[in-house]
Amino acid sequence: MTELEENSVDTVTTETIDSISHVTKHDGVTETGYNYDIILTYKMIEDTDDQDTLFKLQFLQAFGITTNEYQPEVVSAEMDILYERFHDNEDIREIIQSHPLYNCDKRGGDGEADIVIRMDNSEMIFCMMFSFQVFDLFHKCIQSIHHNLAVPHEIKDEIIGLYRQMF
Repeated sequence: MTELEENSVDTVTTETIDSISHVTKHDGVTETGYNYDIILTYKMIEDTDDQDTLFKLQFLQAFGITTNEYQPEVVSAEMDILYERFHDNEDIREIIQSHPLYNCDKRGGDGEADIVIRMDNSEMIFCMMFSFQVFDLFHKCIQSIHHNLAVPHEIKDEIIGLYRQMF
């Protein structure tokens, strides 16, 4: 069993991240192997099977994976770095906080007395932004921020509109 197989996604170490992903520090900001400049075109194809295939390829390319084989440890490590870099951005916070699952209630208890726990689902929602439905739009958001540009309002509005359709 290789070192990567022994490490679960939840216990990937910094050493492992460095060995599986291009990670550098630039002005105190962790840079990843994430390809901010890729142009996502998977939704421009009419055939849904071809869309799905292209989505998978472009997803891998965006995460700097060149083997055309999904590598969950790389994606997880890259997503963690992206979340840490972007989750405090005002535009990203607005997108996350507009999601129907943001701060949803979790009910628990012994059946007699329900306990309501308010949960911050920001990280989960951030990960959901890389799903087929919104990846192309969310990529434009982080691409804009990466290049020190404002996120276009129409992109944020389109993502929020997709939330309404999905939930």
